[in-house]
Amino acid sequence: MSFSDVTRGQASFVSRTKKNPRPSSFHKTHEVAASTTYEPTGSFKNTAFLVETGTNYALTPADGGDNLTAGLVTGQVYNIALKKVVNGSSTVVQLLK
Repeated sequence: MSFSDVTRGQASFVSRTKKNPRPSSFHKTHEVAASTTYEPTGSFKNTAFLVETGTNYALTPADGGDNLTAGLVTGQVYNIALKKVVNGSSTVVQLLK
């Protein structure tokens, strides 16, 4: 068989990208306690968060934008990475990775 006999586009593609064995799942958590300011670093780069209790918070998205200060549903997972968390006296935020 010569090169001209092969129809292009029929070969299978081998992906070298690692696949997530459990899509939409999280493997680690970090609790930001009440009355705490926390800035995630390279040791814990979160990909999502949830507000466990309270309504007094200021959350800064990692990719920029306005701070989230109100209107989040307690217990709802938000797939937004955060670069800074400032909690009030009764607020607990869980960072997910």
